[in-house]
Amino acid sequence: MSPTGKFTFKLVIYGAFLLYLVGDLFLWHGFLAGRMDAYLKPMPGPPGDSSARIAEVYGEPLTANQLSRRVTELRLLRQPPVLDMGGGIRLTHEPDVAGDLAPRARYDLISSSLLRLKTRVNDLQLPNRNAEAARAVEQIRSRFDGNTEQYLKTLHDQKITQGQLQEKIAARLKQTEQLYRATAQAANPPDEDLKAYYDLIRDQLKTPDLRKTRHIFLATLHKDDARVKQAAETLLARLQAGEAFSRLAREFSEDERSAPAGGELGWINPARAAETLGLELAAVPDHKPVLLKSRWGWHIVEASPVKKGAIPSYEEVLPALENAARSLRKAQAVGLYMDGLLEEGHLRNRIRNK
Repeated sequence: MSPTGKFTFKLVIYGAFLLYLVGDLFLWHGFLAGRMDAYLKPMPGPPGDSSARIAEVYGEPLTANQLSRRVTELRLLRQPPVLDMGGGIRLTHEPDVAGDLAPRARYDLISSSLLRLKTRVNDLQLPNRNAEAARAVEQIRSRFDGNTEQYLKTLHDQKITQGQLQEKIAARLKQTEQLYRATAQAANPPDEDLKAYYDLIRDQLKTPDLRKTRHIFLATLHKDDARVKQAAETLLARLQAGEAFSRLAREFSEDERSAPAGGELGWINPARAAETLGLELAAVPDHKPVLLKSRWGWHIVEASPVKKGAIPSYEEVLPALENAARSLRKAQAVGLYMDGLLEEGHLRNRIRNK
């Protein structure tokens, strides 16, 4: 074929393709137009929500009711985060300074809308979650103990059908998968970061001194203190004569929690006992019952030798450190990813500066 013929042939092919594209998208609304609608058509607002619109993200409305609910959620979440290191070690970090939560709530709602749109655009690259969503719906239904009428009424009150509920759950699962794929690699902490974090907090990880303790408690509330003390001294004398501590604790102790266990209190920090109970546990001789007074009554206390506190090694706390660091880095990676979506929409500065 001559060069002119090849050019003419390509021109005809390209022209036919363009004509089909125009017809599909604008005339007969064919396959391509349907896929574009599936990916890019904005979702309707929440069913039954007639409150004012506070924002619109690519045509998707966000309402005042949604903002109010998100502010309430943020208030509930603003508790000091606690990191459980295991072995009785808990690290508590102070919460953020309280303030107006509406800007943060609006930012969260817009970010969530962007994530939904991003997930829909990438729909074909994500696994189908319909089966998992169906199982989740059945779990929700099972909570009604076979009362189908009540289950359907609850859905009706929420202005949603069972099919719509399943679609929502499947969409949320896909959003979770989208976030996981976008942030999984960044969430894995390098070894040097874990070691540096351990060196930073190692002194906070020290376990306290502990003594295994048991007691027989006689309350003085609304009672004559001298008579209660005399009864406690009588029990102490019986112990010194050889009677079993556990038997006397079960029979006479007024501590409802420890009495059935023979008065056992477990491992107690002496400093904590002095602070909260007013019991000078540090001064109790090893394995020798003594009589002590607290703000609530008289205690016959017996304690083991002190088990000295120690700083756990890096290897001992490594699993907890990895989990904590992974959670933190995951949260940071999600934040950066959402910032990227806002950047794509040229929204970040406008939202945060409002």
